[in-house]
Amino acid sequence: MKKIANNQSTGQPEHSLGCLRGASLFANLSDEELSCFHDAAHSRSYKKGKVLYLQNEPAEFFYIICGGWIKLFHTMPEGDEVIVDMLTTGHMVGESAIFEQGLHTSNAQVIEDVQLLSIPSNLLKEQIHLSPALAFSMLSSMFRHHRRHYGEIALNTMQSAPQRIGSFLLRLCPPDKNKNITLHLPYDKTLIAYTLGMKGATFSRALNILRLQAAIRISGSRVEIDSVDRLVKFVYGPLAAKYAPEEM
Repeated sequence: MKKIANNQSTGQPEHSLGCLRGASLFANLSDEELSCFHDAAHSRSYKKGKVLYLQNEPAEFFYIICGGWIKLFHTMPEGDEVIVDMLTTGHMVGESAIFEQGLHTSNAQVIEDVQLLSIPSNLLKEQIHLSPALAFSMLSSMFRHHRRHYGEIALNTMQSAPQRIGSFLLRLCPPDKNKNITLHLPYDKTLIAYTLGMKGATFSRALNILRLQAAIRISGSRVEIDSVDRLVKFVYGPLAAKYAPEEM
């Protein structure tokens, strides 16, 4: 897979401190502990389709997503693609390489235009050795990521196709609004279907069921949800209290 030279570096942005604070790894660090990362951060913009890095490639940087979407995936020997995760604002990308001999553990590709903070991987490794607070925060961040990821896998084994789509939509809903929500799908329906483990025909049938049973209207990328409570009840049923959707 060939890298696409369509990136733009914009130096250290004014919003970089807020973006750093938005990442769980840095949320509880003091201003002094955060300053070295802030000083080293560079803002980079990438267009849809950009390959950020490849599996087993040496990791010079890790990234914090300030906006947009990135797909993590593996390419199997026969050429098939297996999606590992879909990440958006507030998530980190490529940080795990510091535990893997400095090599990236997956491929990363931009699926919707992104704004990133790029920070040298060596700096993170050095500061983890120096700061117990950062080391603990790194472990906590990794634990939350794996809990979310494996929780989604567990739910997918129990849910029908319409419920999986409903669960995906719930994670896009604003947390402070319960009725008359309008949102837009973050990336194309084919990729959403693939991510949720469905073929295109199954995805289309599941959308029709979701429209009828959860009062959802979908036109292109536009989604209208009359009631979040109704969607939660359809997706989780009696398990709603136990499996309330977490923030992505």
